[in-house]
Amino acid sequence: MEGPCKSEVHVQIDGYLKAQIVGLRRLSWITFSGLKNLVLFGSGTLDGQGPTAAKLPENRKNKFVLQNLRLESITNGLIEGLTSKDSRSFHVHISRSSNITVRGLTVTAPPDSPDTVGIYLRRTHRVNISDVDIATGDHCINLADGSQQVNVRNVTCGPGGRTGVLVGSLGKTPDEEKVMDVAVTNCSFHGTAGGVRIEAVPGTINTAMDITFEDLVMDKVENPISVDQKFCPVQSCEKVEPKVTIKDVSFKNIKGTCASPLAIDISCSSASFCKNLELADIDLKPVGTAAGPTAKTLKSQCTNVKVIKSGLVSPDGC
Repeated sequence: MEGPCKSEVHVQIDGYLKAQIVGLRRLSWITFSGLKNLVLFGSGTLDGQGPTAAKLPENRKNKFVLQNLRLESITNGLIEGLTSKDSRSFHVHISRSSNITVRGLTVTAPPDSPDTVGIYLRRTHRVNISDVDIATGDHCINLADGSQQVNVRNVTCGPGGRTGVLVGSLGKTPDEEKVMDVAVTNCSFHGTAGGVRIEAVPGTINTAMDITFEDLVMDKVENPISVDQKFCPVQSCEKVEPKVTIKDVSFKNIKGTCASPLAIDISCSSASFCKNLELADIDLKPVGTAAGPTAKTLKSQCTNVKVIKSGLVSPDGC
């Protein structure tokens, strides 16, 4: 559906909708764009049929991106109550929009399904995401460039998936917008590879700032807390200077269990230091019973950054 429209648009989905498994070559099989005052709600399910489509020779030969739901250039939008299942790419993609609320959403896909981000934001301002349950193969929530004034709360992430909440990757493309004024609170992460993470690629100039992760529970998460200012997924970026500034970031009251030896990993660049990073009331223990091994078997590492610490910080290696 494409605007402009003169009045509010209300769309109720209570049935079970399935995407075609062949023939679709669009970014998304359900798209809303250029609308003001969109309400998308109901108890329905959007089934991208990802595992079924992946088995077909035609789809293996001609790979294509197919998102379950895409919102583009929406002002004042609400997504409520729906289920997104087995997307072949992002489940919910929201870009160039403002005043967006997502609540009561359920996202499910196999833990080994690639690129199936639960909720992806880009260049979108004033967003509230709450009471969402996401179990997918990639990041539960991905805040890309231009995500500003974002509140994420009461989100359950996992089992499976790469990262619970990822800010990034930043620095990939020219003319990126800042990520700023982000709060992630009262969320839990279960069996994910990462918990909360800020990630920047050596490349273009950008900034991630005024970001708070607070009151979080980690359950068997491999790397609960991480910041990587010089993430380099390809060899071509190895000799490029990091140009993304990361500053005014707080990790507060984060508790639970870690499934790898490295609980906290903050890796900043010697050329562009991270600034004003805070660790407060961190209590992470290795997977096991209360009578089992203590947090001394876990470690933290921080490079090229002076971390501000308060209260208990365990494990403490920064």
